[in-house]
Amino acid sequence: MVYANGTGRLQVVRAVAPDTPSADMASAAKRIGVLIFEDFSLVEVSSISEVFSVANQVQPPADASGHAEAPNYSLLFLSSDGGSVASSCSMRIWTESLETRWMNACDALFIAGGVGARHARNDAMLKKRLARVAPKIPFIKAIGEGAQILAAASLDVQNRTLPPALSNPLFVAEQTLTLDDPKGPIAAALSIIKRDHGAALAREVSERSIPGAWQKLATVLDDTEAGGVRQKIDAAARWLRENYVRPISITDAARVAAMSERNFLRRFKAQIGLTPSEYLLRARLDASCMLLAATDLPIDKIARRCGAGSGDGLAKIFRKRLSISPTEYRMAGRRKQSDSS
Repeated sequence: MVYANGTGRLQVVRAVAPDTPSADMASAAKRIGVLIFEDFSLVEVSSISEVFSVANQVQPPADASGHAEAPNYSLLFLSSDGGSVASSCSMRIWTESLETRWMNACDALFIAGGVGARHARNDAMLKKRLARVAPKIPFIKAIGEGAQILAAASLDVQNRTLPPALSNPLFVAEQTLTLDDPKGPIAAALSIIKRDHGAALAREVSERSIPGAWQKLATVLDDTEAGGVRQKIDAAARWLRENYVRPISITDAARVAAMSERNFLRRFKAQIGLTPSEYLLRARLDASCMLLAATDLPIDKIARRCGAGSGDGLAKIFRKRLSISPTEYRMAGRRKQSDSS
């Protein structure tokens, strides 16, 4: 862990798991290693650390017998020789050597990306040590430029035990990964949690780590029934778009999806990123904006056509969402058209 003191100078704080687990660390803890090097990218590494930290805080749902196996992950930062390692933004992290005994039972290894990978791939000792420990590790994931290090160590088969959508060839060195990329570090970390504790817990960890990211990650990490669930939610969303003119309740939309209201609300928000009510309101707002821009219909008539009830109801929606009135929106659109012509 790294922090800046009052003088602005960085200090290194040792906050990693030792070779011998402490008394309060369960023997069944899953060991997650993160290999870093000088000038590694801190963003991806931090996101991986955050996912497993959040997982350790989540209370899993109990099974039929009332038993709930809590996630227990032990994270260790590693480098070729151990010691303090600086990221590309000059923040430093304390590491253990790749040769630590801790690695004998490592469950997964992430290899960081960053500009420093171009130098690290030429480190003969790093390649030798990585090649020595890699065969023992069931799950290896290189992030971005970290693929160069795997390739240099002649470890061109990576992503073992990953879902098929993640099991692609090595990433090219210049590839940019966003945190919610289905091939990125968050997805890879969540796939481990899903494997160990199921899709429901992985979903909760995802939402706590990066709210809304599950929509992009669902194709990789959702459970086997998710395809049917996604289709139901998509059908409900289409139905809302097609029927926004008439009064609609959550019960109506849940009935279209053939779900309980509670499950429908949770699934819809996780997949679409909005609640059904917000999604319906956006559909009505979009339709109103289109009619205001393309027609000279009175505000009241537009409101009725778009399910807003009355001109006053539409005005409230516009002020809340756009901070202007429908009339002001129409005038602004006309001025813009006039200026462009």
